[in-house]
Amino acid sequence: MTGRVTLDPEAVLDLLKTHFDVPADTGVDTRFDHLDLDSLVLIELSVILAKRYGVEVAGDELAAAGTPAGAAEMLSEKGATG
Repeated sequence: MTGRVTLDPEAVLDLLKTHFDVPADTGVDTRFDHLDLDSLVLIELSVILAKRYGVEVAGDELAAAGTPAGAAEMLSEKGATG
């Protein structure tokens, strides 16, 4: 059985690097808007994160989180499971 996890920001960053064309030197504190991630990319990322961690997250919530670290914190607060 899976339980609630504190999501590592690196996990969100790895998803960005694996599924989207972000620079290799992108860090967990790099702002999504500095990466030119548009709303469609954030929606796609939200779908991936929802499937992987069992929590619903919207693209605008990711935009508000601002960074991979912020997204990981938000997902953890929502009860991400792993």
